[in-house]
Amino acid sequence: MFTTNYDLCFEEAASALGAVVIDGFSFTRPRHYDPRYFGYDIIRRPRTSEDQGNYLEGVFLLYKLHGSVNWARYPNGGIQEKDGPSPDEACLIYPARGKYQQSFLQPHLESMSQYLAALREPNTCLFAIGFGFNDDHLSEPLLAAVRSNPNLRLIVADPAITDQESAGGNANRYWRALFTHAKDGEDVWFINASFQDFAKLVPDLKSLTPADRLMKAIQSIPEGK
Repeated sequence: MFTTNYDLCFEEAASALGAVVIDGFSFTRPRHYDPRYFGYDIIRRPRTSEDQGNYLEGVFLLYKLHGSVNWARYPNGGIQEKDGPSPDEACLIYPARGKYQQSFLQPHLESMSQYLAALREPNTCLFAIGFGFNDDHLSEPLLAAVRSNPNLRLIVADPAITDQESAGGNANRYWRALFTHAKDGEDVWFINASFQDFAKLVPDLKSLTPADRLMKAIQSIPEGK
């Protein structure tokens, strides 16, 4: 999950749901940033020597592209989580002209690298929800990926999509380009919905347990066989 929000919405939601967030910070306090943690995963501890363990469900990667309200940058270059960091310590990319340059400093550089890599992956679907395409450093790579990656599907959900389309020349160039690609039959789709409405449209997919798979296989056997 990639987000430009500074707040702790996703972390608090994950805590309420019992999910686990891997966000590039250590699992012990004080939590310090190290991009190696993005390469970690979590498995259930094997109960027997024959059990190889299996991946824990509800684990997801969270990339905060513009920083977070609880990130602090220290003079030695280290980055740690801290409640209420001072303005001098804040590790944020503010809405300013230097936003593009700041995105190529750590920890933002690692998140940007992962974002760019994800757009080049085959058989990838990207949901853009509540994003206005006003950040050139994020919108330009996405538009390039739509044009060059034939396996990329882009789904945009926004309650003002109709207004953006009717705005014509008032919509930014990325909106206009994406609407053009959608009308030309490219794999770009628009859903006129708020985040709350869109969340209700996403099916609740659950992985089948071995017992569920066995039952499904038995039910698929034709009668009398």
